[in-house]
Amino acid sequence: MTFLIKKERVGQMFFLKKNNPDYEAVISKGIKAHKFNKSIKLLVIADTHGDLAFSKTLKNSIIDKEFDLCCILGDIHDYDIKIILEYVPKDKIVALLGNHDRFNLLNTYGLFDLNGKVVEVNGVKIGGIQGSFRYKEQDFPSFTHEESIKFMENMPYVDILLSHDKPFTYDYKDGAHDGLKGITKFLYERQVPINIHGHLHTSYTGSLRNGTIVKGVYEVELLKINDGTIEVI
Repeated sequence: MTFLIKKERVGQMFFLKKNNPDYEAVISKGIKAHKFNKSIKLLVIADTHGDLAFSKTLKNSIIDKEFDLCCILGDIHDYDIKIILEYVPKDKIVALLGNHDRFNLLNTYGLFDLNGKVVEVNGVKIGGIQGSFRYKEQDFPSFTHEESIKFMENMPYVDILLSHDKPFTYDYKDGAHDGLKGITKFLYERQVPINIHGHLHTSYTGSLRNGTIVKGVYEVELLKINDGTIEVI
């Protein structure tokens, strides 16, 4: 069975422009991200919004795959979780809520909530932060920039940061999709090698100025991460 292959925008560079007032506050000058010299295979699921239940192609994408950990990055549906649990053991799943998820979704299905926590698999430390920037007045998993910075202060070093939202890199006046400054600040200050996120409904591989690899995932992707390279297989 062939795994679902996604077209990617490769080599996209992310950085804060020097004329941005947040630049000095976020960028740790001269400090490069640590090198990722380990190996892990992740089944990553993000932003399916109920489509797993209705799309045979997507559903087949998770069947009979070999991986070390299944990572759910949010904006999924009860139907999606039921499909995932048919094929993936619960003890191989970590999950985050997205900005369209209800707060008790993960507890309902007994999934491990990675928000604010760190797990270690194959010697790889993996942490997570849920939700998105709070772009409207509504009760959903979200942060202001200041709240995201505060939330990440107690997170220890990780090799891979999983997040629903992306790192904030520049203010394009699109609060819903500009990302979170707390993610960016954490990636720079802790010199994190890799960030994998959802939310944007696109698949790409890029990097921050300090060398952190940023991988956007849409729907279902099997990622082979080895010595600092990410391959969609």
